Amino acid sequence: MRPHEECIAAVSQITTIPGLYLFSGKIPLGGIPNGSDASVRDASRKQKILVVDDEQLIAQSLRDILSRAGFDTAFALSGTAAIELADQICPDIVISDVIMPGLDGVQTAIRIRRSCPDARILLFSGQAATSDILERARAEGHDFELLPKPIHPSRLLAALRKLT
Repeated sequence: MRPHEECIAAVSQITTIPGLYLFSGKIPLGGIPNGSDASVRDASRKQKILVVDDEQLIAQSLRDILSRAGFDTAFALSGTAAIELADQICPDIVISDVIMPGLDGVQTAIRIRRSCPDARILLFSGQAATSDILERARAEGHDFELLPKPIHPSRLLAALRKLT
């Protein structure tokens, strides 16, 4: 059995916290395996992910899940903090809640893309107001993928696989 096969997520014991599913079991290491040796991420180059959520428990939980999955992961608790951090680390991927006080996730993503144009953006939200925010962004030429909250780690990792 190849090492990445031994680490595929075992989603047998699922628990939840507001907005996020957590599970006990193994999480893929070294990136997101999809069954072929060619898909295993080069361990010398970890993808940098910036998680943005105003709920600290969700932000830290996502950071922990993604770090265990082999990503170089940081988090910010506001749009403003995320923009400042992105200017320093220029993430490959930004995962952000949409509805946050101050700058929402869409405004944050747009501003991060100005300084990190290659950053891929993945938004998540559990609120109906999100569709209005996304429609305004689309009207301005910005299109983002949206995942619903609560998000299960395996669904998040599958969405990340599409981005990488």
